[in-house]
Amino acid sequence: MKRYTIQQLFILLAIVGIAGVGCKKDFITDPKPTDAVSDVDVFKSVNGVRSYFTGIYRNMRRQWANLDNTAGGLTDTWGYNSINLARINKGTDIVNPGGNYQFDYRHENREPAYRRTIFTWGFFYEHVNQVNTLIEGVTLSTSISAADKKVLEAEAKALRAWLYFEIIREFQHTIAKDPNAPGVPLYTEPTSIGNEGKPRGTIKQVYDQINADIEFATQNLGTGRLLKSDININVAWGMAARIYLEQRRWADAKNAAQKARVGYTLDAPSYSNGFGDLASSEVIWGFPQASDIGGQSLYYGTPSSFFEKTGNGYDNLFVNSTLVATFSNTDVRNTFYLTSSNPASAQRFSTNKFGSPSADEIQLINGDVVPLKETWFNEALPMMRVAEMYLIEAEAKAELAEADAGTVLLTVQKDRDPAAAASGNTGAALVTEILLERRKEFYGELGFDFLDAKRRQLPLIRTGNHPAAYRFNIPANDNRFILKIPQKEFDSNKTLNPGTDQNG
Repeated sequence: MKRYTIQQLFILLAIVGIAGVGCKKDFITDPKPTDAVSDVDVFKSVNGVRSYFTGIYRNMRRQWANLDNTAGGLTDTWGYNSINLARINKGTDIVNPGGNYQFDYRHENREPAYRRTIFTWGFFYEHVNQVNTLIEGVTLSTSISAADKKVLEAEAKALRAWLYFEIIREFQHTIAKDPNAPGVPLYTEPTSIGNEGKPRGTIKQVYDQINADIEFATQNLGTGRLLKSDININVAWGMAARIYLEQRRWADAKNAAQKARVGYTLDAPSYSNGFGDLASSEVIWGFPQASDIGGQSLYYGTPSSFFEKTGNGYDNLFVNSTLVATFSNTDVRNTFYLTSSNPASAQRFSTNKFGSPSADEIQLINGDVVPLKETWFNEALPMMRVAEMYLIEAEAKAELAEADAGTVLLTVQKDRDPAAAASGNTGAALVTEILLERRKEFYGELGFDFLDAKRRQLPLIRTGNHPAAYRFNIPANDNRFILKIPQKEFDSNKTLNPGTDQNG
């Protein structure tokens, strides 16, 4: 990991948080105003630290480029959303005949010199360093009360837990495969140019840190926050639910998922706008965008630009026919329409799930006539919804053989489709049904089809109208599920040996 001085990071985050810089990149690539805000000022008060947090959150959801301008800023490495879009392209449910993210779709984008690998590593580790700087600054502050310190530290540790969880999911197989396999370097203190890098350690050691951080967060956070991009107790519990699910800690995952959705409710009507304004009672965590009022926007990095078919965006992502066939006509999530008359065409099905209504209309395959959606520059990025928490609870209960697991699943199914009925499945069949429901609920959003295959050590099998060359049957735990470590990391971190520490 390339390391920067603490002062550079203070300047970066303070300018973003206090001055409210939007989507310009110059403050990232050229952090010159050394007298802008000092570390003493930032950590003198709770408000100063909140400004620092604001800077981190804005940097996470913006058009991102790292400090030395060697990663990010391109259409497929635009920001956090690029992580999710890469994942959906690596899965089974989205078809990409060509265009942006095609190399992820083809599983050809994991080599150490490729920008997908460099971007993913740099994006998460830069934010880890920012969070570590925040934690150290809060700890050393002599003017913030002990009670306030605990809450601020809890929020920061939730974020650090999440960042490491994302890193380990990208650069190693699931912990259930081999907890003693090499993990990723762990940094819990700020780094600078003079610091020596850390070795990989083990997957278990990474999860030990993740678990410690998220447990501290769930014990010390409250419900209050400024925006839905901020982490509060609900978000922390939702993160914990995902983290425990990955570790097959079924009882803990169930408990965390139940707590995450307290105060939030399912909201089927908002599915029709993709929860794109975050106002829905279903959205627990999300990244807002607002180009029309001088705020941030991902512009053509927003999801709708890849899915729309009005000719105003990239128009290159379609939906797999096998998934489309699983939706009933009465399911609110059945937002598909035909873009090819050829049943075998990779471009057969598009979705009207994302974007803002245009002046044109389209007939969906269920017969509904609705406004055709186009790129929406103000489209927010929902990162966590109530439906996911119900489905995590259902999967955990199914694994625990609890009798009401199917009832929990039906709660989501009935909300989305009034005609839905209980399947009566139990055991492995019920788990399979739950995994399908996660795909139906979140296609095009978070890449759960790819992540779930990896998490449950399943093969990744593409069927239906994927192009023949990319109709993969990738074996469980194949190395195509993970990225290689960037060569840049080996160049700067001398504790790593490219001959023994590189992923296969």
